[in-house]
Amino acid sequence: MHRDPKNHRDAEPSRTRFWMLTLLAVVGLVLFSWRGVVGGTPLQDNHARDTNPQATSKSGEKNHLPAVDAKGHAVEPHDGHAHVSDYDYFLGSDHLISHTQDMPYFELPSMRLNAEDKARKIWIPRLSPWTEEAPLMKQPAGRAGEFLGPVTFQPTKFILLQLLAAVLVGGTFIWLARKIATDEPPRGRRWNLLEAFVVYLRDEVAKPAIGVHDYKAFMPFLLTLFFFILTMNLMGMFPLLGTPTGNISVTTALALSVFALVLFVGMKRLGVVGFWKAQVPHLGVKGPFGVVLNVGIWCIEVFGLFIKHMVLAVRLFANMFAGHLVLAVFVGFIGATLGSLVAWIVWPAAIGGSVAISLLELLVAFIQAYVFTFLAALFIGAAVHPH
Repeated sequence: MHRDPKNHRDAEPSRTRFWMLTLLAVVGLVLFSWRGVVGGTPLQDNHARDTNPQATSKSGEKNHLPAVDAKGHAVEPHDGHAHVSDYDYFLGSDHLISHTQDMPYFELPSMRLNAEDKARKIWIPRLSPWTEEAPLMKQPAGRAGEFLGPVTFQPTKFILLQLLAAVLVGGTFIWLARKIATDEPPRGRRWNLLEAFVVYLRDEVAKPAIGVHDYKAFMPFLLTLFFFILTMNLMGMFPLLGTPTGNISVTTALALSVFALVLFVGMKRLGVVGFWKAQVPHLGVKGPFGVVLNVGIWCIEVFGLFIKHMVLAVRLFANMFAGHLVLAVFVGFIGATLGSLVAWIVWPAAIGGSVAISLLELLVAFIQAYVFTFLAALFIGAAVHPH
């Protein structure tokens, strides 16, 4: 097809502007959100920095902040000291991991370290009376916080973000379905982009993994799985939000949905006994040794059936959690060097590293959604066609 040289030349500056604006947007998001990380989850400590004259030093010496847990309660350090250094605080495990955990509030970024706690958090109202906060299991003596629990019906940040992702995915594909129902050729960037994703998942994921005769029945599930995970992955790129897939409970629920579908499809196709019997390959070994060998292999295969779905959850969780933890570490260096001369060297490096990791996380968000969906299709295909 003939290509107009003039239009081709005009397209190059357009691409350049697009990538420049994308890079500037990422830099802006990092600069806008870094104070939320530097400020800390328990934000009373920022107010304490201004009200406690011993916590601030203008001579470049290390400042000291009170040790607190993820809920903002004062914690007595193990060594008996009442304060910890900025370096230990901002790069401590409690401070870093708290920014990747589910919370009953949304934290507002701030450009002031002395912002009040109430002005920095949007608390989610209690919608249910069943919100008992008693932990299921306490941590060992001498350690603050809860080890496991509590189990409540209280909506949290990740629950609301999952609902938002469901609404976005549902609304998008209702719009796409209406467009396709018109039998018109795709028009516009959004329509073409969505159809490109759908066609790719159909031709490169569903058909090869499940088969050309059976894939249609599972396309709605695979499309929903991919776009729902992708939307939740991308939410972590925006300030005020978070990444629900960075929580093992969310990824476990997704993996359990795949596992339940695999069991249902396999038992429907082969029968209950036939499905579990099909877990053993035909070895052709007879006699007592064959019986022992088949039983042993059956146990291994059944165990592997559970393990591979568990790994499906852990893989998505680990990749999303680790990426945002690395971002928190980079930005934590900014807080760790506050008031020191090395800040002029550390801050540009930390911001540059955060931008690079953010771009990598953007790629990882798509890759992990694809990997989860592709493996789910493989597991479904193995249940439909065990041999």
